[in-house]
Amino acid sequence: MLSIEKIVVEQCNNSKYIRPFRLSYVQDGKSKLWDLMKSHDSVAIIIHHIERRSLLFVRQFRPAVYFNRVYAGGEQEVPPVGTAIDGDPRLGLTVELCAGIVDKEKPLAEIAAEEVQEECGFNVSASDLERVSTFRTGVGTTGSMQTIFYAKVTEAMRLSKGGGNPAEGEYIETVEVPISQLYDFILDESIPKPTGCAFGVSWFLKEKLRPSFVEVMRQNYLQIAVVSSGISLFAMLTAVGICSLRK
Repeated sequence: MLSIEKIVVEQCNNSKYIRPFRLSYVQDGKSKLWDLMKSHDSVAIIIHHIERRSLLFVRQFRPAVYFNRVYAGGEQEVPPVGTAIDGDPRLGLTVELCAGIVDKEKPLAEIAAEEVQEECGFNVSASDLERVSTFRTGVGTTGSMQTIFYAKVTEAMRLSKGGGNPAEGEYIETVEVPISQLYDFILDESIPKPTGCAFGVSWFLKEKLRPSFVEVMRQNYLQIAVVSSGISLFAMLTAVGICSLRK
């Protein structure tokens, strides 16, 4: 992780990523106002390293997390422009699913495949990605959509160490978590992580590690059927034997 220093509050003008605005509306005859932001939709990828039996995540510095963990000026207070925010930069590090914003006119799966290569270094085909789900994020402020995909990787698919795109200001570190430690990982509050990360891990544990409820019932049904058939066959043979003895 690069050295992070000289963190100072600046005026936000003409952002490429967010557009704050306000909506007014009438609900049940009462006038209301709501402040919100327009932002990009995004994709995220659950990356399963099948050889190493682990999931791959990304660690990066998130200024918003850093600010909210370090600045003690009050929940609603915004410090004046030029204010230095002093604290341990490690407080701004988060662990997340590999992800990226949708800022290209491309299919979502293609954008997701590009993010896997940029951030984690693996060559994944868009056609090999499994779409998991789409949901709304930041429902109180942005309401943007995030689509999650699932990808399986091996060392033969590795092209680089990843690390993000420096030209876009990305400095990312890949984090590997063994499958056996995933549940403890998502419950560890000392590791800042977004809810989408916890959802991705939960989905993986349910859908890719444990047989589904239907599959369990199917297997149990087959076992019961086999046992029942065996009992029926035994009963039939016993009856035949008894009849033979009577003759």
